[in-house]
Amino acid sequence: MTVCCPDCGFTTDNLPPTHKCPECGEFSHDWLIYDWEEFVAIKRRHIKYNVAILGALLINVLLALALQSSNAFQWFLTLLAIPAIISWLRCRRQLRARSAYKGHEAGVVFPWFSGLGGL
Repeated sequence: MTVCCPDCGFTTDNLPPTHKCPECGEFSHDWLIYDWEEFVAIKRRHIKYNVAILGALLINVLLALALQSSNAFQWFLTLLAIPAIISWLRCRRQLRARSAYKGHEAGVVFPWFSGLGGL
């Protein structure tokens, strides 16, 4: 794994544990990580999460239709399909564009529904 300081461009094999660049002395959480295999594994895991969410929402809609539900919460729950579909399509596009890969930040680990990153 190769990492790059976002401020000065210093490149090293390991991320410093303090996130402080040994070259320029700047602290940053935005180090770029150059590891395509790790990025692919993370994005494939996100695709699986999105497919599971879409499957659960499909079951929810089918049950709501079959039971003729008038519960507004059950219908509003289906709005989660919008970010799930956007994230699913974006992950697929990123996996197809290996030549455009210029590294990723550590925040890419979190899926959209965690509230810490994703979309």
